[in-house]
Amino acid sequence: MKKSVFKPRLFKWLCLPIALTLIFVYILLQGKTFFYINSNQSVEAATPAAGSLTDTVGSTITWLGDRTGSPPAANGEDSCTAGDATATNCDVFTLNIPPGNWSGKIIRVRFQWATVANDYDMVVRQETNGTPGMQGACVSGCTGTLDAVVATSGQGTTNFEEVILGPPNDGAVYYIRAVYFAAVGPADQYLGKATVESIPVSVPPPSACPLPTFDNYQPPVGFPRRDQSGEPSIGVNWNTGNILTMSRLQANRTSFDDSTSPADPINGVKWMGKTSPALVTGFDPILFIDSVTGRTIAGELEIAAGSTNGLISDDDLTTILATFQTGGATQGVDHQTIGGGPPNPNISGRQPTGRYPHLFYYASQSIATATVATSFDGGLTYEPAVPAYTLAQCGGLHGHIKVAPNDGTVYLPNKGCGGKQGFAVSTDNGLTWTVRTVPTSTAGRTDPSVGIGSGGRVYFAYTAGDNHPHVVVSDDKGITWRNDYDLALAVSPNLTAAVFPAVVAGDNDRAAVFFIATDSTNPGNPVGDDSGTAYKGTWYPYIAVTCDGGQSWSVIRADNDPLNPGKPNPVQQGVICTSGTTCPTGTRNLLDFNDMTVDSRGRILAVYADGCNFGHPCINITDNSADKSQNQGIARLTIIRQRGGMRLFSAFDPGGPAPTPLSPPVYVASTQRGNKLKWPTPDDGGAPIISYRIYRGSDRQGETLIAEVKSNVHEFIDRKSRGAGNYYYRVTAVNAYGESPSNLRFYPMKENE
Repeated sequence: MKKSVFKPRLFKWLCLPIALTLIFVYILLQGKTFFYINSNQSVEAATPAAGSLTDTVGSTITWLGDRTGSPPAANGEDSCTAGDATATNCDVFTLNIPPGNWSGKIIRVRFQWATVANDYDMVVRQETNGTPGMQGACVSGCTGTLDAVVATSGQGTTNFEEVILGPPNDGAVYYIRAVYFAAVGPADQYLGKATVESIPVSVPPPSACPLPTFDNYQPPVGFPRRDQSGEPSIGVNWNTGNILTMSRLQANRTSFDDSTSPADPINGVKWMGKTSPALVTGFDPILFIDSVTGRTIAGELEIAAGSTNGLISDDDLTTILATFQTGGATQGVDHQTIGGGPPNPNISGRQPTGRYPHLFYYASQSIATATVATSFDGGLTYEPAVPAYTLAQCGGLHGHIKVAPNDGTVYLPNKGCGGKQGFAVSTDNGLTWTVRTVPTSTAGRTDPSVGIGSGGRVYFAYTAGDNHPHVVVSDDKGITWRNDYDLALAVSPNLTAAVFPAVVAGDNDRAAVFFIATDSTNPGNPVGDDSGTAYKGTWYPYIAVTCDGGQSWSVIRADNDPLNPGKPNPVQQGVICTSGTTCPTGTRNLLDFNDMTVDSRGRILAVYADGCNFGHPCINITDNSADKSQNQGIARLTIIRQRGGMRLFSAFDPGGPAPTPLSPPVYVASTQRGNKLKWPTPDDGGAPIISYRIYRGSDRQGETLIAEVKSNVHEFIDRKSRGAGNYYYRVTAVNAYGESPSNLRFYPMKENE
């Protein structure tokens, strides 16, 4: 087994006895301290032990491993006998970065060896602010703080490992550790190499389409498990319009009243908990809706039983049509995903067997591969799972499985296939699979995602080795690719990192990519284990859109809170850790992925876990200390919903001869100073809002225009009228085409209501 494939996230579910044993061992180890190493101390060092690069593109340094690899480091870095100058299963090369012009440059670090049967892993830590830090487990009597992991590589059965570092800071010190996972050192030592390269310039031109606008919605206080919603999934029933989400042990149904724009977050959104007894005893919940038919499938892993328990509903979880169980010797142990869609009609013997017209696919992660099982009877039963790839082909975790709406091609994305990212693809309804990768990609830390347009065009979203978000397009199922764009460069030249990419497509030339990102230049590692650094960055949600098949993209910060329009609304302060159970408390609250979909009217929908309670407490945090107590550490369910602009289905684009705005909901509070009005920004109809008109009325006296305010104003106090219930109010929006229609009346409430 390969430790880098057998991730902590995989490991935690294997079985309860093992988990309890590990917890006990962990508690015992809390009394221990750790060995630390700095540039002046060369314990378990490679040959040579240290070196430097210049800021010149092409600058290179090499070193050679010199350990025996016996005993093997079977548990990865945790097995390294650090602190012992005679260590046999790990070594460290110290890479020093001198002052210079490092802007626009990266460092590519590569281990290469001859025999594929041997297996090395790479772990890179960065010295924290000049303070020496721990480099592995200590034998006894050691002190220090752990330097952050900034990059890892463990690709499976290959003859190389590779990571991207940078752009580096002046004076940075990297500790590059070779882990002899299953390697015979003397006979086949690895050669280490670090090279300075220019960052490929792949900035997408901005889209010419009317940019969409977005609003964030969260369940009300008291909603079940609303703050325990890490790695949520989302689907929408195109027949009813209902949105279903699922995370942890909670399934939910949400609907929106679009009589105002945006939908009133207090009175215009209905949240219903729809958890079933079939979904409260497992792990790794996942939900999928076949949007065309409206069938929902939800499931949770049952590790002890070696299966996944799930349910099927055709009425948005109001009733359960059936329960089902996958499993058997071929099922994986982690990271399950469910997808579905039309079959390839040309595959004899692999067609739907009953009345249900589509196929479903269940994929899960095994220790050494991933397997996929097909259901031909609407999700009731599944055939024995088959491998989607071998360990020699892909060693990373897979993402969510997707099915092309035009011809039934199935895609299972993966973040680490021979140092690249790509997917396993099946064109015969899940019988056989072929791995295809993006040549311009580098292996990453978080799951990639696939979106498929109505004509089969593939949009592949991933975070690269430098943690930047990318999107690339294929028109032939991944055989060839075009326009691998770095979306970070469309956000900010200082964007540090992105996590959890998700992509959805509608018409063949329209797609959207969702990711969480930070553009902070503060020191520290935003996505590592951060055990010894205080990263101070702030993360926000972003959505990139294209309307020309990926030729151009524009990126929107999608953080608007309808109740507090225009105010910053971050997702997380400090680290978003992606290192599994090794993460410090409070940094892995968001878990491993987000999700994205599109409704029947072409609106973009995304779901994520919010670590900042709608942002406002987090925005004032100035330090993310080692214990992470300043970060809230929650995971509140949040839905992003499109309000205005280009739809993913062009048939529903706003337009017409007079694209006037829509009217917003109005919140009216009766105060001692007068009636206080507050409203969010509505859909502008495709033309910028110029002003808002405020009307006051009563049943006896009729209605009067009492004020007109600029478009950046969202509050007004009517000092001439006081008292709840005496008057009603309307607020309309005005753009170049006219005034928004509205017949809605909003009455005052007392301020504490």
